[in-house]
Amino acid sequence: MWELEAILEGLALRELDKQEQSAIFGFNMRYIMNAKKPQMKKIINKQAIESRIKKAFDRTIETKKDKRLSKALDALEYFKNRR
Repeated sequence: MWELEAILEGLALRELDKQEQSAIFGFNMRYIMNAKKPQMKKIINKQAIESRIKKAFDRTIETKKDKRLSKALDALEYFKNRR
């Protein structure tokens, strides 16, 4: 029973995503038709999105939180051994 409910919920969410994509397409079309000089960056900035995705999945770069966490752990280790 719960598997069927999960499938139905997924189908409903997919339909909602389709509606959202149609609305986005409509707004983008409206912008292109009404703008004197439409710019692609106002619709979608592919380079920025690609760099964000690559940055999110890149394992070599430490984020600020990781640096902050490592510094905090180093400080705890320093004060733990200090007696």
